[in-house]
Amino acid sequence: MNILAVDTATGSCSVALLKGRRLIAEEVYTAGKTHSRHLMAIIDQILGRCESSPVDLDGIAVTRGPGTFTGLRIGLSTVKGLAAAIAKPVAGVSSLAALAWPLAWTRKPVIAMIDARRGEIYHARFGGSDGSEPEGKARVSGPEEAVEKLPEGAILVGSGAVLYREVWETRRPDVCLAPETDHVIRAASVGMLAMDRFEKRTADSVDSLVPEYIRKSDAQIHRASC
Repeated sequence: MNILAVDTATGSCSVALLKGRRLIAEEVYTAGKTHSRHLMAIIDQILGRCESSPVDLDGIAVTRGPGTFTGLRIGLSTVKGLAAAIAKPVAGVSSLAALAWPLAWTRKPVIAMIDARRGEIYHARFGGSDGSEPEGKARVSGPEEAVEKLPEGAILVGSGAVLYREVWETRRPDVCLAPETDHVIRAASVGMLAMDRFEKRTADSVDSLVPEYIRKSDAQIHRASC
């Protein structure tokens, strides 16, 4: 099974090609430019280097959020357009789950955190046998509120964890941050998390795949206040 995986949920952009549960190729771009300028070029490069084409794919996985509103729209619209063109299934994956998945082997509580801006973070706790399922719903809150609910000995990962490092170190010296290279979402993790759904034929339809924003956008808040 050939799976193309894409992430554009945060400031980084990543694309990976997997065959079964084996990573064939991956590229992570962290220069911070608008994803629309380079996403399709990265997809073309990955497929070209692997001597593959879109019609060789069995499915496409993509982060559905939470994350930046613009980034999510770019990733989802690109993937949905490509999937519709080649008539292949799609699978949306939580960006927080993709952050937490590489740390599942630790068997410790993992708190995935993404900078939500406006002094807040998106966060969720992961654990269990494979670390793919959150323990409760993802939330958005300020770091001062989040720090009060961190489980003992937790590992924090993601842009939100790095941004508020001083809060965690000052208030909760029992928790620790993941290694520096783990704070970027990797498309390989997105693909691995989606693999079971493709194999069980429980992937999303193109029409049903929508972003998971968690909170309203600034534009929606502004309209509601008018």
